[in-house]
Amino acid sequence: MGHLVNVSGRIVAVVLVAALGLALGIAWWSLEVDQQLVLHLDLRDIILFAAAAAVMELLPIRLADGRALPTSLAVVGAAALLGGSPVVVALIAVTAYVVSCLIERRPPAVLEVVQRAAGGWTLAGVAAIGAALGPATWSGSPEFGAAASLNLGAAVAVGLAVLVGVPTVETLTSLDTGWRFALRRIREEIQRNWLVGSSIAATAALGALVHPVLGLWTLPTMLLPLAAARAGLDRLALGQRAYDQTIRAMSRLPEQLGTVLPDHGVRVAELAREVALDLGLDATSVADTVRAAHLHELGRIKLEREAPAPQHELASAGAEVLREVGELDRVADILAAQANVHLGPRDEVGLPARIVVACCKLDNYAPDPLEPGQRHEAVVRLVREVGDLEVVAALTRVLDRVAEREPVG
Repeated sequence: MGHLVNVSGRIVAVVLVAALGLALGIAWWSLEVDQQLVLHLDLRDIILFAAAAAVMELLPIRLADGRALPTSLAVVGAAALLGGSPVVVALIAVTAYVVSCLIERRPPAVLEVVQRAAGGWTLAGVAAIGAALGPATWSGSPEFGAAASLNLGAAVAVGLAVLVGVPTVETLTSLDTGWRFALRRIREEIQRNWLVGSSIAATAALGALVHPVLGLWTLPTMLLPLAAARAGLDRLALGQRAYDQTIRAMSRLPEQLGTVLPDHGVRVAELAREVALDLGLDATSVADTVRAAHLHELGRIKLEREAPAPQHELASAGAEVLREVGELDRVADILAAQANVHLGPRDEVGLPARIVVACCKLDNYAPDPLEPGQRHEAVVRLVREVGDLEVVAALTRVLDRVAEREPVG
């Protein structure tokens, strides 16, 4: 039932987002758009922008979690700032995506085509609204070699759409835990994409500013700053991925002793992440909870014994190892708090510790948690041994959602 509620909530979010995007696009025809904004893109301009967007589709910026953000949004935004109609801007976005798929020899995904079309349609309407409500058009002086112009209201509106609107839409259409923590997740997504969004929004304004003057040279003018931003952000994401991979490698050290089942840390971490999100923990706490889940058995390499170690010894030994490593002090605190989850406070350390302990015990008690009998028996034991009913209830909701997606048999 909980899964059906989440699915219906996601459908509502998709419908609301689609209706809002449709209305924003229609606004392009409804408003008296500043004629300085509307430059009436001709066929050559449309082909140029579609080619530029196709190039940028092939050069996405990848975040640390592996998601690819298409930089083509900068070119689409520039076309919207130059007064392209919703139909024209959507056509540029879709054509660019299809061309990039043909170059990479992969079939276009229908959902991606719809997303590109909706994005272009909406940005054109947002630019028109910004031009109607925002400040006047800025114009350079030909005497000083700056005969370009840019509608500031439209630029601000498109920038906000990229920086705030895109992360908001992505969050609302992918919520798995309902609407309880939607605002927090939106804020975190905006903060996570801030650097990428800023580079895309700035490049869109740059392209709209220089295109009337540079013409065909608009493509390299937009590509160079985005390529520089992509290189820097890719290096940042690479460092984060290497950091996470190091933690995963450390989590496998206890498996070499033979007292921990293969991939135990991975399974516990996946469950812990979902439970932390269900309980509304912030992004930093979720990340620390996942790391603690990966490393919760690390103390075994210090104890060096084959027999099962008491929980308080294992927790203290693991925390000691992490403090020797450095840079993981909060994760070490979470491990140390597992020594006695019943007496520890329910704070930013105690709650993640309870989550990790509950997920660990579930993986030990129920090898197949999707089997109803195993799941029920494990939950009864968790109520007694963990003692935090809210954590156990969240874990139950997570298991129910997984069971709905992957029915037994």
